Amino acid sequence: MKILHIANFGFNKQGAHFYCTDRKISAGLIENGHFVYDFSFRDMARMGTVFKTKKLGANWANKEILKIVDNLEPDLVLIGHSDLMSPDVLKQIKYLYPKTKIAFWYVDPLYLEHKLDFVKAFSPYLDAIFCTTAGEYLAKLKQPHLSVGYMPNIGHRNVETLVQFAKGDTDKTFIFCGVVYKEPEREKFLKDLAETLQGNRIKYQYYGCFDQAGVYGKAYYQVLADSKMGLNYSRRNDVTLYSSDRIVQLTGNGLLTFCPRIPDFEKLYNEQEVVYFNDQADLARKIQFFDRHPEQMIQVAQAGWEKTRQSFNAKRITQYMLEVAFRQPLSEEYEWSHEVYA
Repeated sequence: MKILHIANFGFNKQGAHFYCTDRKISAGLIENGHFVYDFSFRDMARMGTVFKTKKLGANWANKEILKIVDNLEPDLVLIGHSDLMSPDVLKQIKYLYPKTKIAFWYVDPLYLEHKLDFVKAFSPYLDAIFCTTAGEYLAKLKQPHLSVGYMPNIGHRNVETLVQFAKGDTDKTFIFCGVVYKEPEREKFLKDLAETLQGNRIKYQYYGCFDQAGVYGKAYYQVLADSKMGLNYSRRNDVTLYSSDRIVQLTGNGLLTFCPRIPDFEKLYNEQEVVYFNDQADLARKIQFFDRHPEQMIQVAQAGWEKTRQSFNAKRITQYMLEVAFRQPLSEEYEWSHEVYA
């Protein structure tokens, strides 16, 4: 098929976010045999005005989409996180090219009401919606004319290239990378954890919080390459199947990954593939345990690495997305297929 993929590919980041979801989706679609035309909405919007301001150039970028659709006549228009795109553009595509399917993917948490409303604004013109949030929030998007499905975070073997479980000594034992902003509970959790680890002489480091600079691009991968274990801890961890893409960045690079007990998440990763914890004290104990038992650390980290590569690779997940968008029978029993509303 011919696929127009409209997302925010971040050309203005000069490759610092090369591991983000949009490029992995395009790569997976190509691996499945399709032609993909990428359109970076925010970057094109900046080009639409001499002031290089995306908001001022949004109208121009919306018109460019219609020109591309007219030239390409794609079988599928796939949209991700284009917050300045007008839903009216999709209305016009539907009118001019009724055979073209339109699907939307979204990796921000739907428990934030304005995020949910943003997706809903596009829904009258969509054939499918895919979100990394499941459960009650995903169900709110159900409508008779479209399919709605959960989408796991996506890994790719040419992006997540490290094999940390096979590495010997590293500079750090445990890391957390993530922004903590006006989140008292998460801030307290991480500060208490740091005190415990420091008291037990665990070599740890946080990035992006508590006055520690964030790391991106090759600097981020150097941090991963210097570490044995990492923490997957989102702003909220009580939403069905929701996690940031940190989960695939850690497991996919072979780090032993610690994860809170997110509802239903064991259907994606079982107890032998990631280390689940109940609270800060439980996490601290388990970090110390695996630090003292490297053989078991390697075993779990390798199982998580294999799971990400086998189950959550871009080719497999984009194949699932196409099956749902075109209302085809699912070609296999995906671990998350119970979260599909067609």
